[in-house]
Amino acid sequence: MFFRNLSLKSKFTFIMIIVGFIANVTVAVGAFYFIQHFKEKTLMHEAKMILYSEKASRDYTSQTLRPAVLGATPKFVMQAESATFVSLGIAKILNKFMPDYVYSEPTLNPLNLKNKADKFQSEIIQKFKTDPSIKSINGFHNFKGHSYFYVMEPVVVRSGCMLCHGNPQDAPKAIVAKYGSTHGFHWKIGHIVGALSVIIPTRDINRTALKNAILIAVAIFVLPFIALIIALFFINKFIIKPIHEMTKLAEDVSTGKSNEDFKVKSNDEIGALAKSFNRLKKSYIKAVEMLADKNRKE
Repeated sequence: MFFRNLSLKSKFTFIMIIVGFIANVTVAVGAFYFIQHFKEKTLMHEAKMILYSEKASRDYTSQTLRPAVLGATPKFVMQAESATFVSLGIAKILNKFMPDYVYSEPTLNPLNLKNKADKFQSEIIQKFKTDPSIKSINGFHNFKGHSYFYVMEPVVVRSGCMLCHGNPQDAPKAIVAKYGSTHGFHWKIGHIVGALSVIIPTRDINRTALKNAILIAVAIFVLPFIALIIALFFINKFIIKPIHEMTKLAEDVSTGKSNEDFKVKSNDEIGALAKSFNRLKKSYIKAVEMLADKNRKE
């Protein structure tokens, strides 16, 4: 009943608003998921860059530096033979340029207790141990009161690791002297003992995402509103107004106030309706005249 009593202009406006609102909400939801996906993809790319750089340093240490140092001196040189020592040393230098980015190597049974996995890290490592097919785990996590994006990959014991992490009596004396003989040993080749971890702050990218969301909101809701006003202007001018004028002329013709033809200004449906109206008007007037002549003759 409500819609039936509306004017044609109001019906056009109502329909366009409803359809536009549904379309805008649909686009807004899609844009939200796109921004979230883009944010996570960007964070993942940054984390992988750091992670791959550290993995490269570990591989270079174990495959190149360690054999070279072992061949040059019988003395154990931790700065050149320990992949963990080298990679964490590089991470300290990176932190000078990127203080909010954290690279670590949490381990369930480390030599250096500073590298012992906390509860959250231990849970991730346990997932790797439970399902060795998992090669990477990532997500969002609160760390020291701030939101971070993390990426972790498992550390699998290789034969080179046994130099320092086998039996304590076989380990370099410098290792035992520095860390003791109660932890960090008895690793097994092929076992997962820890993870390589990178955490990246989400603060900056959240700000960027917010700016993009505001721009998208403006594009989705403000610009279509302006387009709606413009569309209604032309609908009113080229559709509503001609029909309104035709309706008024029809009323005038039916009451004898006018005998004019409606001016055909277009070749569309409105123009066809105007031509039909003019023909109907002529037939109406002719019928009225014939009726008047008949009455006069009688």
